[in-house]
Amino acid sequence: MVSVQQRVAPAAVRWAPTILVALLGTLLVWVLFEAWVQVLLATPVQDARGNLVADAPEWPKTVKNALYLAVLAVTVVKVAMERRWREFRTPADIALVVLGAVLVLSGLLGDSPARLTAEAAYVYLRGAIVFYAWRAADPSGRQVRRVLAVVAGIVGLNALLAIVQTVVGQPAYEGLGWINMTWAGINRAHALLDHPNHLGHLLAMAMLGLLAWMVTRPLSSRTTWAAFTGLALALSATQSRESTIGFVAGVAVICVLRRGRWRSAALAVALVLGFAGAQLAISPENRTELSRRLAGVFSALHLPSGAEGDNTCVETRADCADDAEKIPEREVRVLYAQQGGELWLKRPLLGYGVGQFGGIVAYQNDPRWYQDPRFGPDGFRLYGSNEKQVDSFWLHLLVETGALGVLAYLVWLFLLIAPVVRAAWRRPRAVWLWAVAALTFSVLVAFLAPSLEDPLFPAQLFTVLGLAWVWLARSAEETARE
Repeated sequence: MVSVQQRVAPAAVRWAPTILVALLGTLLVWVLFEAWVQVLLATPVQDARGNLVADAPEWPKTVKNALYLAVLAVTVVKVAMERRWREFRTPADIALVVLGAVLVLSGLLGDSPARLTAEAAYVYLRGAIVFYAWRAADPSGRQVRRVLAVVAGIVGLNALLAIVQTVVGQPAYEGLGWINMTWAGINRAHALLDHPNHLGHLLAMAMLGLLAWMVTRPLSSRTTWAAFTGLALALSATQSRESTIGFVAGVAVICVLRRGRWRSAALAVALVLGFAGAQLAISPENRTELSRRLAGVFSALHLPSGAEGDNTCVETRADCADDAEKIPEREVRVLYAQQGGELWLKRPLLGYGVGQFGGIVAYQNDPRWYQDPRFGPDGFRLYGSNEKQVDSFWLHLLVETGALGVLAYLVWLFLLIAPVVRAAWRRPRAVWLWAVAALTFSVLVAFLAPSLEDPLFPAQLFTVLGLAWVWLARSAEETARE
């Protein structure tokens, strides 16, 4: 007689991949709309400087976190039912465990409460949930194409809206429900995402995938190049310089592994750089902003953090006292890096504890995290920035977890991508080329953005890496059968 458990288990195993892929697809779509949904439901309020900002509800974030946890639960259940634990004992899997241990140790020695350590570790590593879910799901080619088709449609919609925002101006931002017109004022498009850099990351990742697909085909159609051109035009509308630099680096990696199709790569780079230059040429706001930022970088290098006197004032401010020493405006990213380097030298191995410096978890736990006396007599100086977070993932990680944390994270990433690089060198499949280019892009962008821990980017990156590992496993099976 067959038991109930024996009858139910096969059905559960059969449906688990479909459920898991559906959850992953829903997560990828939700993170792309989360910020816009929040703004549509938000109440406009004035901040301390008189600017309109959105008082947004929190439940969209709760939905996102629930999706992550649901993906994790189904992944664990599926692997347990299929008894596939041995598949998850690779060097990369072991490195992730070591990284988690370093994060916990950093929290313990840095006096981070257990809850704060757990929240910070979750934010640092939630992309890994997506990575393991794709490996556990082992989706069919049809399932992958369906998910990527939906995401591609959303990417295309955002690209179109970004172009419209550049052409129409502020009414196009207001028509989408955006309240804060900061980016409209300097002509940087962000479509349905809340920051031009977020849209730039999304577009550049999609363009790297499209280029990887094109260079592995004998010929690229006009339709494909038209789509790429539209994405490149939209990328220029964001004026996300970090995304442009990361894209060019990703293209270089694709060319090296592909060992050919240099003309296609050169054309792709020429389109991206050409549109970016044209955007600067026709937009006085973009030129002014770029000039201001570049001047701020040189000023921060000339007068670094801590070198200014006590009675100083930025010369562009209208409220400077007559007796104040007027100094030029400096780029806060450089000033933050200078301060962060000094803090790291004081606690070089395991840092100040996860969840306590500069990131989203630190801000949510304590909006005045920067006043911690461990960060200096006056705390960590924000230099008048309206943002209360530090825009650099690597700086967050270095100060919070020290050299051991950064080393453990880099080793994990290396072990994630090393087998993909070897496979791509032998046989340059599109998904493998895309994965290597995507990780290269991510490592570079993370110097200037909190991308590897933000709500949007990890789901994208680790989807690409997860699919690359799925095809690694299938390639190994094909080789074994031969």
